[in-house]
Amino acid sequence: METPSPGAPPTCWPPQLGGLRASPFPHPALHVLHSLARGLLFPAYWALDRLLVFCVPTRRTPFPPFTPLPRGLCHFLVTLLGTLASLLLLLAALPLLFLGLLLWVPLQYWRRPFCYQPPPGNWTPPSPWCPPSDPHRSFGFLSANLCLLPDGLARFSNLQHSQKRAEWMGTALLRGAKGPNYGATGSSPPQAGSLVGELISTLPDSLDFVCLQETFDLRAASKLAQRLAATLGPVIYDVGTTGFYSGPQFKLLGSGLLLVSRYPVLNARFLPFPNGRREDALASKGLLSVQVQLGMLDRQKIVGYLHCTHLHAPEEDWAIRCEQLSLLLGWAEQFEAQSDKEDDAVAFSVLMGDLNFDNCSPDAQEQEHELFNHFTDPCRLGPGQEQPWAIGTLLSSPMLHCPVACCPVKLRSVLEQEDGRSMYLAGPPTGTLPSGSWRGRRIDYILYRRESNTLLIPAVDRVTFSTGLAGLTDHLAVGLRLRVTAQSRTTSDLGKAHIQDQQTEQ
Repeated sequence: METPSPGAPPTCWPPQLGGLRASPFPHPALHVLHSLARGLLFPAYWALDRLLVFCVPTRRTPFPPFTPLPRGLCHFLVTLLGTLASLLLLLAALPLLFLGLLLWVPLQYWRRPFCYQPPPGNWTPPSPWCPPSDPHRSFGFLSANLCLLPDGLARFSNLQHSQKRAEWMGTALLRGAKGPNYGATGSSPPQAGSLVGELISTLPDSLDFVCLQETFDLRAASKLAQRLAATLGPVIYDVGTTGFYSGPQFKLLGSGLLLVSRYPVLNARFLPFPNGRREDALASKGLLSVQVQLGMLDRQKIVGYLHCTHLHAPEEDWAIRCEQLSLLLGWAEQFEAQSDKEDDAVAFSVLMGDLNFDNCSPDAQEQEHELFNHFTDPCRLGPGQEQPWAIGTLLSSPMLHCPVACCPVKLRSVLEQEDGRSMYLAGPPTGTLPSGSWRGRRIDYILYRRESNTLLIPAVDRVTFSTGLAGLTDHLAVGLRLRVTAQSRTTSDLGKAHIQDQQTEQ
């Protein structure tokens, strides 16, 4: 048999996906029973959701005055009738609810904490990266909080119509993932060493990995996963450990995480946070860690690590977030140590998600966490110090339905001005704008680990803040493009020998 030359493309691409079955259950019968349990729970879930829709006020009236009645009276009558109908349906669905819970709760013991949507049989991933014939390759990452909650809960964030928003978000994500590098923004590829942050009105082009948060509505998440997998590649969704959990705790919702990869997924793991308080205690937030294969280097697999999370939300609970940061840092290192083989070359390790704290508020304990000693935040100069081009990612909830906030181009234009940022970006937790230019609260992050003495060296090409999902969510999307360079074996070996000599002398 002929031995492939170093740097040659792998003979089998994409590789076989080991152990990632589509169903989260080990036996088809358990999957059928779980689907039956969810069917029994759905009428009560839908009735409760409708009840919240009619009871939670919105910043604008969704019911136009089709009758000659005054608009306020018409809205009152529709709300009253809708509330009564939802209550009656909820009462009628209670027997099915109890039966569904009796079936659903024990099934969580056998359920793997995520669903895997494989790509179709004709799916073709990006060509494998094979240095040294191709010494550089860029990878595009995107993190976005979609607020895809059930409609009743989404109204607390002044959003609604989660099913429709999921369809429109899918269209926007597919458009961004399939675009050419830097084509839509009208900018040329950055020169080496020129770190640039940019506010754009479209999603960044050529996305390879997408981490989404708050995809809590399972109908919307399933539709989004199927659509993205059909075009982009494997999707991991419905992530979380629900039911009874050690503590004891009872989790009604998953983590809301959804991950899309255009490269083959080799391994995945989810671990839930053991702490949580108030409304966050009902959600199974945690860390989703994924290993992907990017190509081959001298018969070594080139792999990348993705860590996706969404931290505790209430602003005053900084101690809980600090504990979660410590947990996820240890879990990420453990996952990489268990997955990394001696013959694997690691291209990157990236942490993405909504961390629910900023780097501009005074006395924020999370800013000093040791996480930032292990992962690099390209938007941050230090604790409490941001890059001059970095802006906040959390939008002002009362302004979400303004015409400007619903148009990506207009929103980008106003956010370039200080007056526009103070109006359309969420204010600080204290409620008072600090002196100086207000740039908003940046709570959505993409961090990367800067390794030393490796064959593959990542560097930042570009950071983007995108208004491409304007009108669909209450967050800006954050993008990062990493350029990974393959060193020669000789250079790497010399560097390792130099380090060893220094350690021996000490």
